[in-house]
Amino acid sequence: MTQDLSAARHELCTLLQQALMLELSTIPPYATALYSILQEGQYNRSDPELVNAEPIEVIRQVMVEEMLHMVLVANVLNSIGGTPQMTNPDLLPTYPHALLGGRGPTVHLRRFTPDQIKTFRQIETAPESPYPGDHGDYHTIGGFYIFIKTRLKDICDTFGVEAIFIGGEDRQISNDDYYGAGGHVIDIIGSPEERCAAAIEAIDEIMEEGEGACLGHRAGDNDPIPGPADHEDVAHYFKFNEILHSRYYHPDDPADGPPTGKDLIVDWRAVSPMRDDPAQDHIAGRKDIEAMSHAFNFTWSKLLRGLERAFNGEHAALRQLVPVMYDLKSDAIKLMRTPLPDGSGETAGPTWTYLPDCGA
Repeated sequence: MTQDLSAARHELCTLLQQALMLELSTIPPYATALYSILQEGQYNRSDPELVNAEPIEVIRQVMVEEMLHMVLVANVLNSIGGTPQMTNPDLLPTYPHALLGGRGPTVHLRRFTPDQIKTFRQIETAPESPYPGDHGDYHTIGGFYIFIKTRLKDICDTFGVEAIFIGGEDRQISNDDYYGAGGHVIDIIGSPEERCAAAIEAIDEIMEEGEGACLGHRAGDNDPIPGPADHEDVAHYFKFNEILHSRYYHPDDPADGPPTGKDLIVDWRAVSPMRDDPAQDHIAGRKDIEAMSHAFNFTWSKLLRGLERAFNGEHAALRQLVPVMYDLKSDAIKLMRTPLPDGSGETAGPTWTYLPDCGA
């Protein structure tokens, strides 16, 4: 059956909304592992208690870039006339969460451990070949984006770019509205042909930062890291592998080899013993911990509402969310430093639950 224009645009909007939720779904597990790390500081071999500054920074960089990926997806979705949703309870992830509708790995909320970092590495693994993804047979995030890019090109070829890129340019987020780690915001503006090219560029940027150089064969992701001596960043898969190997990559290290750079110091013991997949029934009857959990979820809900406003034209909301993200970290750490009431020796943790009626 031949697809009409309305159905084709609806398909693209649905795929891009799924991509927006996919990017969002990685942030709670990454942040939970990050905030569970107890000690940080500049590593000094004469004072081995000051450790884990480096893995903290590596995971933080990944999280900032995941936020950038949400901005890029929202820009593409807005460019075709879609409406990004960040507060629809029917779409938001809950944990444990099976990525890609069950095609990808299942991710849990867990503290910083080698096994959890291996799961993160699996999340960011590139597809072995682009061809299955072209036809909808994807099992990785990269494969999913290959499918989105294929469908976008096919639908534009069928109906013309002028019939697809109908969104108002005033909804596009630019580098003036957002700044972060490596990578840059791509706003989808100009003629329909220019918008189509920019949308493809945005999808490629996400793939390069996640799995690495669009199925390339080196660790670098083509993004320069600003500083006195500019050097190229590496993709998320390789960042997590750096932590597991306790060693940094050089950008030109081969994708199928180990990192060959300087030491990256990791102490797996300096971690809060948070119980896996925190749940409300773990803290039932403890009003003080329940209040901390509600405070965290209130802040998380405030962040999601702010992102939805930003993605739907209120650009200033992005910068206003910076203190909210600091509050989220503080609320999470309080929970992960609080022992559970069952005497297990484990601590509470954030559930990352959206509160639709909290007024955040």
